[in-house]
Amino acid sequence: MLWVTREYVHVDRVACPWLIKRFIDKRSQFIFLPRAEIPDFVAKTDAIPFDTGSGIELDHHVCNGEKHCTFDAIVEKYKLDVDEALGRVRKLVRAADTGGLQAEPFAWALEVIANGVPMIVDSDQEALEKEFPFYDAIYAYFQQEIVRERYKGEIEKLKTRGEKQAFIKQKIQI
Repeated sequence: MLWVTREYVHVDRVACPWLIKRFIDKRSQFIFLPRAEIPDFVAKTDAIPFDTGSGIELDHHVCNGEKHCTFDAIVEKYKLDVDEALGRVRKLVRAADTGGLQAEPFAWALEVIANGVPMIVDSDQEALEKEFPFYDAIYAYFQQEIVRERYKGEIEKLKTRGEKQAFIKQKIQI
């Protein structure tokens, strides 16, 4: 599938391609254009627009009085809300992208990465390449956190860090 969004990526326009690539379409391709060029591009290519800031389906919206970002819209549309670790990533992305940094302390990390990476790359595509590993690590962190919560007693019986890490890796799918 071909996807299109605004150029000059930031939190949501990196998190969404990561989400799409990891959970919806591993072969997806992303195009970054000036906002004004997106409607014509979509008409010519049937690309799926997201986070355009123009009120399309996959964009920011309000849900139950709370600001939601495009990441939320994609999770909702593709019914990815059953993955608990992804739900935790979702909260971070929402906080970082909708002004809720105070509510989610880890969201600051996404903001720092989103501001820093564009300074060391030459394109939006390159920014995705550099930032995706951070999202993979955050997702793995939350998977690990969930395993630690669910298997606390079993993990406490293990003696070494290596044993604990092997146990946790066995329980999560990265």
